[in-house]
Amino acid sequence: MKKLSDIRRQINPCLRKIEQERQDTLANIKKAKKWYLLPILLLLLAIVSFAANKIPLGIGLLFVSIVGLIVVAVFKVSPYQTNYISNFKKGAFSTFVEASYPQVYYAPDNYLPSSLFDKSKLFGSYDSYSGEDYFEGKTEGGCSFKFSELHVTKTEVTSNGDGGVETSARTIFDGLFFVLNVPDRVSGQIQVLPDSVENVFGKMGKIFQKKIGAFFQRSSVVYLEDHPEFEKEFVVYSKDEEEVYRILTPNLLQAIYDLRYKWNTRLSISFIEHQVYVAMPTSKDFFRPNIKYSVTDDTLLKELYDELALCFAVVEDLSMEHQPEESRSLLNSGQSVNFNRTKSKDNPFLL
Repeated sequence: MKKLSDIRRQINPCLRKIEQERQDTLANIKKAKKWYLLPILLLLLAIVSFAANKIPLGIGLLFVSIVGLIVVAVFKVSPYQTNYISNFKKGAFSTFVEASYPQVYYAPDNYLPSSLFDKSKLFGSYDSYSGEDYFEGKTEGGCSFKFSELHVTKTEVTSNGDGGVETSARTIFDGLFFVLNVPDRVSGQIQVLPDSVENVFGKMGKIFQKKIGAFFQRSSVVYLEDHPEFEKEFVVYSKDEEEVYRILTPNLLQAIYDLRYKWNTRLSISFIEHQVYVAMPTSKDFFRPNIKYSVTDDTLLKELYDELALCFAVVEDLSMEHQPEESRSLLNSGQSVNFNRTKSKDNPFLL
């Protein structure tokens, strides 16, 4: 990845253009916010009505004022900011990505197809599937990858206790989802999932793991006894223990363990055929500029730079084509690997 100073010089004309648009947008938002005066005035009249014991009038004015505030926010103010963010991604950030990773394709309005999300077998059914910020490319080692932000929800119907029903959207997944194509083929299926059970129940959790694995047809739990630190964070499901030891090399185990703490999230991974599927839940909305701050400010550029580096580090760290043969034999020999969550990786994508 190029230095931030070099990228800045390369995209400077684009930054100046989007900075002018940002200032124009702020001016338009300021004008649009004047529409708030009317619902605020109605809100004050509602307060006066309540004080004068004119309850019905006060309730009516309060309702109209709240509706008015929502209408102004949604239809007058919000569109300016939404358009600015969209134009920023299509212009400045697309140029930023091209300057940082020339071989990577970026489409801000696209996202991974649901078919890939389904093939991962990491999540159950869902009703709503959307996303943004689609990336596609190859690593220097030839591993092709795709990733994007995804928001996946399921509508649930529950009783409200009064004989009626209520509907709500439950989040199935919200974060970054990666798909890597790798040379090593998995004939069955390997899942590496967050191990909340053992974290809570300790050794007794292993009994629950077996029951849970059978219930969800994930087959057997494969225990990596020589890697207790890894086992505290993850549980591995597979029908083929030998294949688990062939695929999950010490280097790969270390990479997964490191990513758990780099991202501070409970990632889930599945290995199916030549694909590695990685689900990184996060509440952060990536590659989204704050309209209050100048795009020519190094603070924003540094944040984008760090976010890109972190995402591509996932791709590079989990690419298996560079795993040396001695690493594979090391795991099979029963020798332990020293896991250290603060270890820095020798990775060309990291800063």
